Amino acid sequence: MASETILVVDDSPTILKVVQLVLTKAGYQVVTAADGDEGIEIAREKKPDLILLDFVMPKMNGYQVCRALHQEPELAEIPV
Repeated sequence: MASETILVVDDSPTILKVVQLVLTKAGYQVVTAADGDEGIEIAREKKPDLILLDFVMPKMNGYQVCRALHQEPELAEIPV
């Protein structure tokens, strides 16, 4: 089984639940965030192996989140 951690960032609770269920069944550790700000904070804390990111969100859209992640050296190499 895989032990990689995936961060899922989406403002839809339904999407978060479905993606989390599918990835957990595939053996991944899954953490979720409901918006871009929370996603960046969780990425800083957890240093996930992969980030799945919705591009249409309130507060910070996906492009802004990507830009913020890539400006931080410890997060810049995480695939989004």
